[in-house]
Amino acid sequence: MELQIDHLGYTYHPGTTFERKALDDICLTIGSGEFIGMIGHTGSGKSTLVQHMNGLIKATEGRIFVDGTNIYEDGYPIRELRCRVGLVFQYPEYQLFDTTVLSDVCFGPKNKGLSGEEAKEKAREAMRAVGLDESYEMRSPFELSGGQKRRAAIAGILAMDPELLVLDEPTAGMDPEGRDEILHLLKKLHEERGISIVLVSHSMEDVANYVSRIVVLDQGKVLWDDIPSRVFVHVEELEKVGLAAPQVSYVMAKLAQTGWDVDPSVTTIDAAAEQICKVWVTVQDNLKQVADGVWKRN
Repeated sequence: MELQIDHLGYTYHPGTTFERKALDDICLTIGSGEFIGMIGHTGSGKSTLVQHMNGLIKATEGRIFVDGTNIYEDGYPIRELRCRVGLVFQYPEYQLFDTTVLSDVCFGPKNKGLSGEEAKEKAREAMRAVGLDESYEMRSPFELSGGQKRRAAIAGILAMDPELLVLDEPTAGMDPEGRDEILHLLKKLHEERGISIVLVSHSMEDVANYVSRIVVLDQGKVLWDDIPSRVFVHVEELEKVGLAAPQVSYVMAKLAQTGWDVDPSVTTIDAAAEQICKVWVTVQDNLKQVADGVWKRN
């Protein structure tokens, strides 16, 4: 599935004293199997943009194409689009409403037209995919932990077999362990199911460690659209728009400035550790050679 956003613009409350342009000339293409991070300060347009991706909001300017077809054409099957593009809102546990986890996850497949048994089969498959086994089926979703609720909400979207999964701040308000669980889950879904993912996040570390492409929004416009290493080298520019690079980027930049032979564009801890270890081995070898030379002269 390919989703193309073509010169998209959106204005809230047009023609009133509350008029505000939220999106301005957005051009993006999301290809099949991509894992994209979308970052930007509060009010940059992230949430507004992702709600356009499955037709929840209709653009005031521009077009959106899915596999080459304009979703704003008369007769376009928007209901089908919302199955193909699954949207998980911020604090998705607020989307839970039914008496049991299984019945809640079944809601989407049933609305898609599946029979009760077919919906249960899809729901159970989705629950297993997010790490909720059969012991959770008859439990109330409101009795689950925060992380389990998020898994259940994601399962409800997965049960509709989306080709693109869009998540708006899925780790908001979670402790580090819960955040890591959700991010590892998304990585697993991407790798094992081949689902395209758009991850909206404020955490630079989360984005740097998981995505292969980053879209930076500022004041409703695309500021950068590139691989993480090329985005996070713009440390000063990111800070000017209320963002920051991952902490490891600051460390590597400082080491490079002080003469260490490291790549300042490195964005993950593992890659940084590997480079630092290599440099340290070289330093130790050089010190040993110097020490050996002094010992021989004496």
